[in-house]
Formats: sequence, C-alpha cells, structure tokens
Amino acid sequence: MILDIRPFWLMGALGASGCGLLVLLVRRKYPAYLGRVLSLWGAANLCLGVSYIFRLERSWDGQFVFNVLGSTLIVVCLSLEYWALRELKRQPLSVGWIAVPSALMFAICTWYTFVQRNISVELLISNFIDMALMILIARSLLRAEDGHRPFADVVTSLVYALLAIATCGVILDFFRVGNFSPEYDFNCSRAVFNGVAAIVTEGIVFPLFLLMVSERLNRDLTVRAMRDPLTGLYNRRALEEIAFHEISGAARAGQSLSVVLFDIDHFKQVNDQYGHAAGDALLKAAAAALRRTLRDEDFLCRWGGDEFCALIPRAGREQAENVAERVIQAFEKLDFSFRGIAVPASVSIGIATDGSHQENFSSFFDRADVALYRAKEEGRNNFAFASDGNPVTD
Repeated sequence: MILDIRPFWLMGALGASGCGLLVLLVRRKYPAYLGRVLSLWGAANLCLGVSYIFRLERSWDGQFVFNVLGSTLIVVCLSLEYWALRELKRQPLSVGWIAVPSALMFAICTWYTFVQRNISVELLISNFIDMALMILIARSLLRAEDGHRPFADVVTSLVYALLAIATCGVILDFFRVGNFSPEYDFNCSRAVFNGVAAIVTEGIVFPLFLLMVSERLNRDLTVRAMRDPLTGLYNRRALEEIAFHEISGAARAGQSLSVVLFDIDHFKQVNDQYGHAAGDALLKAAAAALRRTLRDEDFLCRWGGDEFCALIPRAGREQAENVAERVIQAFEKLDFSFRGIAVPASVSIGIATDGSHQENFSSFFDRADVALYRAKEEGRNNFAFASDGNPVTD
C-alpha cells in the first residue's frame, strides 16, 4: 500500500501557518525582548507552512517553486528557529548563521533542479543541511542559562535531537538503497516517514516553545518586581524580604550582620543645577561604584531617592568600617561628568551592626538611619556608627 504524502503536507501547512499567525498576533503583549523572539518564531512557522503549500500540488507550481523554494523555505524555517532560540537564551549569534545555510540551499536546489536535474541528490544534500541545523538547535538549548538548564529547554533539545536522528536515518537509507535517480517518489516510505516526523516534531515543539517563553516571562516579571528600574539594584521590597531570611540565618549561626546606609551628598543641588537627567546619571554611576566595592554576597538596594542600603552578612564593626572606608575612597576616585562638565560626588554613611540577634530589620535600619543623620551633621563625606540597642527618638 502506497500512502499519499499530500494530506500530511496539508496538515503541516495548516498547523505551521496557524501557529505562526497566532504567535505574531500575541507578540505585542510581551516585553520587547520576548516580542522579538516571538516574531522570529512566527516567521519561521509561516515559512514552513508556505513550504508545505508549495509541495501540495506539483502540477501547478512548477519545478522552481516545488523543488527550489519549497526546500529553501524549510532551511529558512530552521535558521529562524535557531535565531529565535538563541535570542531567547540571550546567546550571541552572527547573521551569517542565518543567511549562509539558506543561500547555500537555494543555490544547491537551483543547480540540481535545472542544471544537473537530479532531485534525489538535491534532497540528500538538503537533509544534510537540515540535520546540521537541528543539531545546532539541540546543542544551543542544552547550554546552561544563569547556572541552570530549564526543564523545557532540555525536553525541546531532546525533540530536536530525535528529529536529527530520524533525518540521519533517512540519509543512511539513501546510501543503503543506492538509487539516486533524477526523479524522486515523494510517496515512498522514506519520504512519508521524513515528512510525518517533521510535522509531528513541529507539533510537539510549539507548546514547548510557548512554555520556554512563559518561563522567561515569569522570570522577567519576578526580576522587575525585585529590581529598581533605574540602577538595576534590588528595590526596597526585595531587600526587606532578603533581610528577614538573613537576620534569621545569622541568629541561628551566631554570626554578626551589618546594615550600611549610603546617602549621596548634596544630591538635590545636582538636580537643581544640572537637571534630573544628570541626577539619574549620577545615581547610576553611584550604584555601579557601590556594586564594585561590595562583595558579591552582599545585598545592595536603592532604598529611595539618593539613598542606598546594603545588608552585609558575617560583618561585625571592623568589617563594616572597612566597607565604609572603601566606599568613601571609591567616591573620591569617581570621575563623574555630565555633558562634559565635571560633577563632584561624595557620600555619607550610617552603619548599624548587630551581634545580639535580637532585632528585626526595621529597628536595625532605624539605627543605621540615625547614624547616617549624625554623619551628615559632622560634615558629610564620612561615616558614623549607630549606638547599640534601640534608636533614640525625640
């Protein structure tokens, strides 16, 4: 019994085109970075759908459309999918990886369709190129991202790897049979298997791709909820949540903990004299200087306005004093200018250290705030320690 491949091509055309249009319609609801990924994936699916449409009826589309464009669009589809997934995982990619395989496929198909006139060899080479792109996609998906491999990425990589293995089986069958006749029977078992495997794979990959996008969207929303949009540091809410766990952990381990407040001196004058754009630029420069000075395990946030707060684990009075001295030196060396005008910058620092583990973060912070106020009264560009116990109130 000989199967007719055209119904499978029709299903592939409807499925791929429908998925591509759906992705392109919803892409605007996503952040810019994910919107680009969805645009690339939607374009890839539309290319695949059109390639199946070209193959539906050989009699009306001719050799060029059927053989050349049909095969080339499949390579374009895989190249765009590769680009989309690299973009999704924030991996750099040269444009050559997109243009070269498609241009090579177009040249090979044109040569073997109109010059050599051997469709079998053309399909053999196209399978090689398709398999190479599948392997690249699978390899890219397996790379760790932020220190871990998301489950959806691993499963999708496995699906592409299985399709590459199936394509390799088709290639080996070419050589096993050894029949490279000028014409090719697209209803043979080899062609039907290859077509069905590709269609099933795309049907599996599409929901996995949406799952990968959803994971990144959730991660992006989580980061936005915990980060200050201007400086990229933790925001106040995030530090309060972190402090709850750190204070509890320090109490259990019997370790000291310090809270350090930083306030940019005369920040209002910078805004009044140079404008809010200069103030924003100074805040970014100050955040970068603080981040470079502190340890990787220290938690730094923009508390509000021109005030920053750092939670420093395993730091007693001596370690906190060293931090303050390094920060003051970093600001003295800070070469900040706005539109060619040098703007001096210094910082006042208030420090509270807890070794008794009997405070919550609110009282801990209040003591550091009182110390910061004293540092300002004593001339700014210096630091002061809070007294032990509860903050003094008027």
